[in-house]
Amino acid sequence: MPRAERSYYPAYLDCVRRELARDYDKSDLNQPGVSVFTSLDPRAQGAIDRAVLQELPKLDARRRSRKNPLETALVVTEPETGEVVAMIGGRQALNSGFNRALDAKRPIGSLVKPVVYLAALETGRYHAASVLDDSPIEVRQQGGKDWRPQNFDREAQGPLPLVRALADSRNLATVHLGLDVGLAPIARKFRALGLDREPAQLPALLLGSVDLAPIEIAQIYNAFANGGTHRALHAVLAVTGRDGRRLPGPPQEARAAADPVAVYQLDRMLADVMTRGTGRAAMVRLPAGLVTAGKTGTSSELRDSWFAGFSGDHLIVAWIGHDDNAPTGFTGSQAALPLWSNAMAAIGRRSWQAPMPVALEEITIDYLTGYVPDPACEEQEESISVAVPRNTILVHADDCRPSEFDSLAERLRDWWKRVTD
Repeated sequence: MPRAERSYYPAYLDCVRRELARDYDKSDLNQPGVSVFTSLDPRAQGAIDRAVLQELPKLDARRRSRKNPLETALVVTEPETGEVVAMIGGRQALNSGFNRALDAKRPIGSLVKPVVYLAALETGRYHAASVLDDSPIEVRQQGGKDWRPQNFDREAQGPLPLVRALADSRNLATVHLGLDVGLAPIARKFRALGLDREPAQLPALLLGSVDLAPIEIAQIYNAFANGGTHRALHAVLAVTGRDGRRLPGPPQEARAAADPVAVYQLDRMLADVMTRGTGRAAMVRLPAGLVTAGKTGTSSELRDSWFAGFSGDHLIVAWIGHDDNAPTGFTGSQAALPLWSNAMAAIGRRSWQAPMPVALEEITIDYLTGYVPDPACEEQEESISVAVPRNTILVHADDCRPSEFDSLAERLRDWWKRVTD
């Protein structure tokens, strides 16, 4: 097997070469004096290089085995422009070779859930306070075994609000929701968000049984971070000839990928993932006051650890796994999230914030039930502010719900559920 070549930014340069081969005439590129301008940000590239060097040895130490080292890939974009500003295609960041950022298509696990919830929000029948059913379900499949999905903790919570189902990454609630919305519109949503194909319309799609590369996840989540606007991700800004004139290249056009009102509601809930849900462990690493939004992902048998999330100026997708598809032993919260947090802490300068559409209004609900608390009751610690369509009919609590977290044991149990995916 030939030795891998060492160079600066090999994964990023590989991405540039592929774009040039796809978007420009070879005869033009072979002319003398051609200059290629890219969107590489050395500061962001350095941040993800350091994050890998710092975090992967820690994860290796926790696994107590170096026979099968963990691999990784990261993609960093600027959502407003669609520019790819940094990339790592493997643990040995200076080695060329297999570019996992572009070519490692892996099951995405719970990274799929924002797509499911976005499709639900776009129907107009669901909002953050909608009560979902987190109960066991059996799905009959033609010509195959019945599908019985489970939550990560193998427990069912029963009725719970949509915002909590997403933040706590509840599988059963998501399956109930996705089946009600329909597999076809969810599959079409992938295509609208920038995937070049529709995933198979199978029930397991609702829990991430679709293989995507990190760059494809970045393309989808870039639309979330950009308010529902799709911009094709690109690393090449311009190519000029010897005379300084720009060679013709692909137009960098923006198009609507999703209803911006629905995307705003989704983004608000992805921010709640960071403060209340499976992404909350990142808060101790990120700069104080930096608002971010994102989602964990874990594939079956803990084979793939994912995190995708954004601030106001950068989107980062992080993946950790094994090339041979062996289990890592880590959830998305345990491996990819620390890697993502390390990188975002170094490059995130601006908080995610967006003006609330006039079609929405701010309300306070009980995080556990989705009910509007009785004003006569004392403020409860599990209240949460959410955005819902104006004139939404909401369920009001008719009494003061006693705290469900009176004991230390219950608090610890809830914390464990939130940091696992």
